[in-house]
Amino acid sequence: MGASAWSWQVPYQQDLGGALQQARREAYARGSFYREEPNRQARSMGEEDYVAWELAEIRKSVVDAFGDDGWEPDDTMSREAWRAAQIEVTGPDSLLASQPFSGTHSIIDMTGVSATAAPRMVAPVPAEELDELFGARRPAATAVAEAIENGALTGLERWHGRYVIGYDGDVPHAIYFVGYSGD
Repeated sequence: MGASAWSWQVPYQQDLGGALQQARREAYARGSFYREEPNRQARSMGEEDYVAWELAEIRKSVVDAFGDDGWEPDDTMSREAWRAAQIEVTGPDSLLASQPFSGTHSIIDMTGVSATAAPRMVAPVPAEELDELFGARRPAATAVAEAIENGALTGLERWHGRYVIGYDGDVPHAIYFVGYSGD
């Protein structure tokens, strides 16, 4: 499928981690995420039976495509898929845990706040980039929203997010999150 760009906005609050969690809960409540079809095969079998079944399917596909060279697949991903299929989705964290390979293609994929870019984290847009984009380190909320709409906040790597605080005069107004995630 490939990754997806996404954005989300919440009213300003000092606790950036709390703001991120609010955004994740809102995205979940609104259904603003990608949801995989549940793996019914994994749910209907015990772990060992499922892993054996899936490895046999993988082996058969490889042999059909490339011939038999004695290659044996690793069972790590099959075990992770089985465990993920057993999760009852009740919120953003369990949704993310139930989709370990694809993610949610949304802010739900971001799990924390970091001072610098890091996978599955949101980090502040660097000051130099704020200067370049907005001519200020405290950009107007309307300018941030417009920049997001126009795709001006770029340079994102897959599984990374960023945030910008938008201002109304000198008063922080909103936190804008942007990111690129999913597979």
